[in-house]
Amino acid sequence: MAELFRKVLCPVYFDETSPAALEYARHFARQSNGSVCLLHVVPTDELHLLRKAYRPDRGGGANAVWAEQVAREQMQELADAHLRGIRYELITRFHNDPAAGVLEAEHEITPDVVVMGTHGRTGLAHLILGSVAEKVTRESRCPVFTTHRGDALGSMVPFQKIIVPVDIAEHSTEALLQARRIAEYSQGMVYPLHIVPSDEPDLLLRDVYEAREGEHANLVKAERVAKQKLERLAQTHLHGVRYEPTLHVSGDPAKTIAEMERLVGADLLIMTTHGFHGLFRLLLGSLTEKMMRESICPVLSLRQQPETLHRPRGK
Repeated sequence: MAELFRKVLCPVYFDETSPAALEYARHFARQSNGSVCLLHVVPTDELHLLRKAYRPDRGGGANAVWAEQVAREQMQELADAHLRGIRYELITRFHNDPAAGVLEAEHEITPDVVVMGTHGRTGLAHLILGSVAEKVTRESRCPVFTTHRGDALGSMVPFQKIIVPVDIAEHSTEALLQARRIAEYSQGMVYPLHIVPSDEPDLLLRDVYEAREGEHANLVKAERVAKQKLERLAQTHLHGVRYEPTLHVSGDPAKTIAEMERLVGADLLIMTTHGFHGLFRLLLGSLTEKMMRESICPVLSLRQQPETLHRPRGK
């Protein structure tokens, strides 16, 4: 049985998301007899150095050196509370962009996974504030595990119900293999999920649905082909664990995934992220990032290069 994540990088920001992230970081490290690198990115701008978390009233105002000292004290408190019995290291970085600070640390430390809390902001708050976790996920070279749940794991065994949205193309392989590795440890069930698009006929003409030249979009055929391919993918990549391939027809993938989470009581969602930037990302959006905000369970995001994407024929 292959080990999962031996070296875990866990950025914390001394808010309500940090304890849950540390609980999962401890779980991964304990599972593989690994270690946790507990990271805090100390801001360099005056506004953020005046956060109450840095106790500026006791350090003479906006003082980065003082802020680092306070941060290390709070990191030690978190480690004492959540990482007992686990090897860990406390590290700090100075940066005016917390996501960039995390990515720089990741490049130096080369962890197997980054575990982060996220506030799950939506709407205007997300538009204005963005999400550090989403920025890290787009740039990270390793898997990124995010959670905005506040409850501790305790003695429970997580990851009993794992949903893997699948595009029934070769770039879904790594997500399925990761699901299998996790399910082997947890004795869990994997639900490979493919969503056939119902309101975008051009997508039904992709090669993956075996559309012929000059053929009109055929939803019935697309469902049949998708069901067969989904079953073959599951048989190939999920052998040795329990699985239940699931097919849905929908015009709203995020809503369908959320409904599936509630239906099966999912406690992990594994998805790929395309890593798009700028206008291209703005136009396409990101289903993975949307689920990071809205999922009722933690999300494990795996990086997929844009050039591996399959496009509709003739595009």
